[in-house]
Parts: sequence; structure tokens; C-alpha cells
Amino acid sequence: MKTTFTNFSFTKRQFFWTSAVVIALAGLLRFYQLGQVPHGMTWDEAAIGYNGFAIFNTRRDEWLTRLPVSFWSFGDYKAPLAIYLNGFFTAMGGMTLWAVRLPFALAGLASVVGMIYLVRLLADQNGEKSGRARFLAVVAGFLLAFSPWHHHFSRIGFESGLALMFFIWAIYFFYRALTVLPAWRRLVDFTLSSLAFTASIYTYHSAKITVPLVLFLLVIFHAPLIKKYWRSASAAALLAVLALVPLVKDALYGNGLERAGTLVLAQTDSAWQAAKLTLINFGSHLSNKFLLLGETTTLRHGDGVWGVLLPTTAILVFLGLWFLLRRQEGKLIALGKLGLGLMLLGILPAALGSEVPHSNRALLALPGFILLAVFALQKILTSNLSQLIGQSLLGTLLLIHGLLFITYLNHYYTRFAKQSAADFQDGYLAAFRFVVPYERGESGLTAVDKIIFTSAYGQPYIYALFVRETNPIWYQGGSLVKYEFKDRITVGDLEQPNTLVVASQTDDLLGRNFDPDKIIYGSDGEARFRIYLNQ
Repeated sequence: MKTTFTNFSFTKRQFFWTSAVVIALAGLLRFYQLGQVPHGMTWDEAAIGYNGFAIFNTRRDEWLTRLPVSFWSFGDYKAPLAIYLNGFFTAMGGMTLWAVRLPFALAGLASVVGMIYLVRLLADQNGEKSGRARFLAVVAGFLLAFSPWHHHFSRIGFESGLALMFFIWAIYFFYRALTVLPAWRRLVDFTLSSLAFTASIYTYHSAKITVPLVLFLLVIFHAPLIKKYWRSASAAALLAVLALVPLVKDALYGNGLERAGTLVLAQTDSAWQAAKLTLINFGSHLSNKFLLLGETTTLRHGDGVWGVLLPTTAILVFLGLWFLLRRQEGKLIALGKLGLGLMLLGILPAALGSEVPHSNRALLALPGFILLAVFALQKILTSNLSQLIGQSLLGTLLLIHGLLFITYLNHYYTRFAKQSAADFQDGYLAAFRFVVPYERGESGLTAVDKIIFTSAYGQPYIYALFVRETNPIWYQGGSLVKYEFKDRITVGDLEQPNTLVVASQTDDLLGRNFDPDKIIYGSDGEARFRIYLNQ
């Protein structure tokens, strides 16, 4: 019998076109005004963009370390893969905020595609009818595409979104390897899975905790099949181990474990205290304040109003947990169990940290939430509800979900775009683009002898390197010799001859008979920098 939409199932044609629509909308949401909202470039984005540029052009980072596995940056070490990848995009798109964010937006789009294919595969493997599996897969893609959590981290240059993409596809290839395929195809899929898991670990620190535990969970869930296919699984695992050798060497003999100092284990006196604090932190990531009300420690990690889940998704997630606790059997019970495992293991890195709640470190939990929501939806649609009630319930749910997301988008592009100016270091790029021609005597301007630049907002040097497109060898050789970065700008600085002074809004210079030659405003309409030229 041909399946139709009225039975909550899709034909192959319906699956193709509805998936295409979801993917197109996901792309539009992630690329629209990518270089304008959030307005401004964070320190981390600037560091990723500049070090990617430096590696691509010189094979060295800003400190002249050759092809590092860990990148020293602002008193911390960054994972390498996002930086190496970013070098290709800035080489093609130039040293712009749009080019820096582009690979993360593409990763966000690829995550939506991966979620669609993952749920379709899982549903098929767990005995669901093909038409229903296709329908649930599209819903999963829809929930991820219209997720405030995923939308936010797909539009900024943070490594977690890229790691999430590798994570989703790694799980997909793992499950595809478990299907009945030719041996060579199984080996390819296990290999792709192991490489994607490895790439996730090389991309973001949270994956170093979550990925090994998820792999252990997958092996436990599917031990008979892993035992049956042990040759191809072992070969893929060996390849992953070899690929991780540089990371292990860096952890043992380099700086790979520096991030461990941010964990509660390093900040408590006993294992009992660490366990207690971890449980408390876990609870903060499952609270209504975090999930629904936008609780965050910084607007870099969320808009402060909308939670990481829309209420419609949260309702389905809690229903999914309720169905699991009731120990109901069903075709997709394995999907629900996997969702719960991914949710808990994805939150763990954030719960182990000292700064909570932390939506960035917990982003790998998002696929778990989506799988629980899909599991709940499947249970509802296969219950004893009449066809009319089922259609009405699903239609109402999707409509409300879409309306809520539209309301979120309105807030994101209006209030959040203005309120996040300080958190995204808005104004730095514009200020340095105004300053650099005076430094170099370009565009018909007379070169200044000195540039005094405020450091009140933190780390101005990385923006200078980014805008100037400075070769790291020249930087370490004194290329910024004209610059002086000061915590506080004084009237005396304005009186120095042939000097350009860039002051912050906190510097007390107003009313001193000095009018700025240029004011750099943030997206919130506030003056971020006041520039004075004494020539």
C-alpha cells in the first residue's frame, strides 16, 4: 500500500522535497547577515581567523610554533582543526568576519543534513516502516534547523558547532556500518565514523570527554554486531588511534591537558566534593532557566532571553523521558535510549566545568535532545489517537514551533543584535580599519609616528594582527612597533605630536577641549571608540 502524508509517512519524492525545503531554510537562517549579526568579532573568532591565516601562509601560528596541535591563545590552548580549516576560508574570502564564520555556518547546515539521515537510518534499523522513518527524519531536521541553540552556534566562529557536525556524521556512519552491506562498504563506513569522531576531538575540547564515552555506549548497545564485524571495526579503530597519536603526544609532553585546570576535579579538595558539584552543575543544565528561559553567563553563548530549546521541543523531550521511564516497548525504544545517552554524555563536559550553565560546552548534547523529541513524537503518532486528532496535534505542534522560532528570530535580529555589542567586542574591526591607513600612510594620508590604542576591552593586539594581515614572523620581529596598548588613556596621550589615539568610552577625556576626529559606534548605538588625531 502506498504511504501518504495522512498516515504520517512520506514517499521517496515527498521525503526529497520536504528535506530540500528544510535544508534550504536552514541554510537561509545560517547565512543571512552572517557577517553582520552578531555584530562584532570576539577575541576567539579573531584568534581563530588570524592563526588560520598565519598557518595557511607560513605554517606557523602567532607565536611562530610550527604546525601546532594546541594553539596558545589568551592564557589558554585551543584545539587545532577549526583553525587549520579557517585558513582556507580566509584565503578565499579575505580577512573578514564573514569568511571566519563561513565554515561554521556550513557545518551547521551539514549538521541538519546529517540529523535527517541519522534519524532515517535509526528508524529503519529499528523496524519502523520506511514511509514513517522518512517522515520522522524530516521532523528531526526541522527541529534542529529551527533550534535557537543550534542557530546561535552556527552563526559564530566557535569550534563547538564544527565539532557537533563531525559528531553527528560519525554516529551516522557507525550505524550505517552495522547494516547488512558488503564487507568493503562496512569497512569504509567504520573508517568514516572513526575519522569523524577523531575530527570532533581535534575540533573542540568537550569532544575529548564526550566522544570516548559515546563510543563506549555504542559498543555496549551493539556488542553482538561489533563482535560479528570485529575485523572492520578493529581496522577503523586502529586508524583512529594512529590519527590521535599527535594529540596524545601533545597531552603527555605538550600542552594538551592545560584545559583540565578548568574542571571541577582540579578545583575541589576531594572526589566527594567534585562529584557533588558535578551533580549540581548537571542540574543547572536541565533546569527551566537554562532550557527555556535563556540563562547564560555571557551573550556570546546565547541571547539571554530564549532558552536552548523551544517550549515545543522541550515538551517532546520530557515526554520522551517519561515514555522511557515507563519502560514502554516499541519500535524506536532504542532511539530513545540513544537519545538519553547522548544527552547526558553531551552535558557532562559542561557539568565538569566551573562556569555553568555553559551552552557552548554542552552543545554535543543537542542531538540527544532531538532524538528524545522524535522518539516521543513517534510514540504519540502510533498511539490509539484517531487520525484526525493525530493530524491536528502534529499540525498544531509544528505551527506553534514555527511561530515561536519566528519570534525568536525577531529578537535575535533586533534586541540581541544590539545588546550583544559589548560581548562580541563590537567596534574593534572598524577602529583598526580606520587606524591602519594612518599607520602606513595609505590612501593619501600622512603616516603617524605612534598609535596609542586602548586595551580597556581586552586583547586589542589580535585585532591589529587580523586587520593588518600581519605575517607572524613580522609580528614577532616587531611589526607593531608603532602601537602602544594602554589600559587607560589620559589627556597627556592626546598631546603627543604626530600621534593617533584610540580611547574607549570609559576613558575620561570628554569636556577637556578635545573633540574626537572619529567616533566608532557599536550596534547598540553606544560609542565604543573615540579616535583623536594630533598631526
